[in-house]
Amino acid sequence: MTLSRDLTALLQPTQDDQARPSEILHPAASAPRGWETGVRYEPGGTMIVTAPPTDHPPSNADAWRSRVEDLGLAVPDGWRVRLVEARHDPAAWHRDKQGDDAVTRPVWRCRYAVEPATPTWMSADDVDALVRDAIRRRRKPRMASEAVERALVVVYADAQAGKVGRDGGTSELVGRVADRLDRLDDHIRDLKAIGQGPTAAYWMDAGDCVENYENTGQQAHTNDLALTEMIRVHRRITFEGLDRLSSRMDRVVAATCGSNHGRVRRNREAVGPPSDDWGIEVMSQVADAYAHNTDAYGHVSFVLPEKWRETVSLDIAGTTVGLAHGHQYARPDKAPEWWRAQSFGRQAVADATILITGHFHHFRAQQLGAGRLWIQAPTLDNGSDWHTARSGEVSASGLLVMSIGPNGWDHLRLL
Repeated sequence: MTLSRDLTALLQPTQDDQARPSEILHPAASAPRGWETGVRYEPGGTMIVTAPPTDHPPSNADAWRSRVEDLGLAVPDGWRVRLVEARHDPAAWHRDKQGDDAVTRPVWRCRYAVEPATPTWMSADDVDALVRDAIRRRRKPRMASEAVERALVVVYADAQAGKVGRDGGTSELVGRVADRLDRLDDHIRDLKAIGQGPTAAYWMDAGDCVENYENTGQQAHTNDLALTEMIRVHRRITFEGLDRLSSRMDRVVAATCGSNHGRVRRNREAVGPPSDDWGIEVMSQVADAYAHNTDAYGHVSFVLPEKWRETVSLDIAGTTVGLAHGHQYARPDKAPEWWRAQSFGRQAVADATILITGHFHHFRAQQLGAGRLWIQAPTLDNGSDWHTARSGEVSASGLLVMSIGPNGWDHLRLL
């Protein structure tokens, strides 16, 4: 492919060009950055052509070709001109003729690609070319980590402090949580090692923080803590988890939701509004404590449900994430149906792209609709014996973590 005449000379207005009627408004007084008139050559010979501004956009392929050829570029046989981008500038600054005063006028700025009409991979050697081009393609430069917001999401679910089960009691629970927090430190280190370290952290407490005494009759005989002790253990665990994150991140957000074990009850019946919940109260207590030490915790904020709601939603790195305990429906398979119904009720999780739930003591992840994701978090308790008795399944404990960035979620792991 050759230029029919020198491109540099073509980009300078001539007397003939000024006298000839044309749709091209030239010379422009200035052009926005990236829209300077010119040609960029891509690997394989494709040309990206930025044309001078015009008073209206081209209407068809013939007009696209004409705009390119007006620059003196010859389009070879077997090649085509394709409109890549058209942008309307309602107040462009330019001059109609040399020596005229600059004025503002609506213009269209267009960019075109001059490329083979038939892609290489569709030729006789299509398979070989397709594989070769794919393998040899150049990787796009990685965006600088400091310029990208990446959030670490930590899901703390169903610890049920005070509960005794097959895996022990309070001592085992505290040891298990401490081990998972150590693994969390390792996970953060691993993310930084691959250039995807988080710039913010979100502590998502999915509920059932304490076992309580008013859910079932057996709790009076199986728990190893008094109710106030359960609350104290959960508060100190929450404080420790947030303290670790706050020492490593420039911004930390802690959120929680209402749950069935956390709900304040009398004779097994819920008392007060949905916000009358021990998990919500503990998060409020930690928020009060942190507020008295802004030097250490001024970058930590808290999100709690409204008084008459059990769920919350947060904007995490541009993605709306909903948090619900999951006791609102009878079986985990009902979660998608319940989530869809929240849209009609205009509830907090209605517009969430990702929904995080607990309650059912096992891990599950399911894609729903157009790009939505439901995550059922695993438990941190001492064994979900009721789940095993009902289903025959033995749930594994774990701390769920994931990252959310400009391209959505990734690095979903169970620690």
